[in-house]
Amino acid sequence: MINIDPVISAIKPFAKPAATLVINQAQRNEAVIQVLKSLKLDPTQPPKDVNGVYAYALVEYGVYKPEPILNLFREKEIKNAFWQAYTSKNPLGFLKEVEKFLNWDTLGNEIREAGINIKTELEEFGRVFIEVAQRTTSAEFQPYPDWNLDEYPEDFKPLIQEKIRSFCGREFVFEAFAQFLKNNSNGYFTVIGDAGMGKSTIAVKYVFDHKSPCYFNIRVEGRNRPEQFLESIRQQLIKRYQLQNSEKADLPTLLEKVSKKLLSNERLVIVNEPYHCECYLVPSLRLGMPIARLCLP
Repeated sequence: MINIDPVISAIKPFAKPAATLVINQAQRNEAVIQVLKSLKLDPTQPPKDVNGVYAYALVEYGVYKPEPILNLFREKEIKNAFWQAYTSKNPLGFLKEVEKFLNWDTLGNEIREAGINIKTELEEFGRVFIEVAQRTTSAEFQPYPDWNLDEYPEDFKPLIQEKIRSFCGREFVFEAFAQFLKNNSNGYFTVIGDAGMGKSTIAVKYVFDHKSPCYFNIRVEGRNRPEQFLESIRQQLIKRYQLQNSEKADLPTLLEKVSKKLLSNERLVIVNEPYHCECYLVPSLRLGMPIARLCLP
């Protein structure tokens, strides 16, 4: 079994402050090999055990990383939380456990002061770990999870990043929706407007701020059919709420299962765009539920 403390000690001489992190890839590769050899690890073949792969991945990930993030990965609680999330295919669970840990540990202040994006770092480490695990060919690491720490799908990331940069104003829309949430336990909230009035950007802004399950209809990519919407939302809800035996469930069944997972003060909002923004507020989806329509001026 490899002790993580010597691994961190071997990486730290290469640690750099986040603000000055500019490196050459060849230089970085050379440093990784140097650290692996100092730890008596084979640069061409990682170990096959979980602890060894964790240490090996930490080297490949951690060279030239800021010291606070290295100290995070040396924590036993973080290592255990990572493996639990890996085996349960719940990367979002890992993010939540890390955020909880950083809320009470002084390391959280160091990471924030260094300007480190914790979600980006956890996502990068997870993907490096999977790459190392794949090179071992060990069945212990299979099946490999989809290590995406965003609540929304990878396919929608470029669209969200593009739209969020141009967002401004429209606070009256979000205020109206907040009032709708306050007054109703479930229902539909629809934003209506001509092309180019900002419906897509409003939807993106809400998803970005609230990490809501979402589906963006993109006709030019052939992504505008009801079955595609259902499949995407199904996978998002399964991932977010760890739903069991739901791979073929329809939307009402999924919402019913989610309702049993929510706390009394929690809501589930699903954003569907561009034709309209449909917001399903569980606990139930049934005829006669409240419907609100807001027309953009």
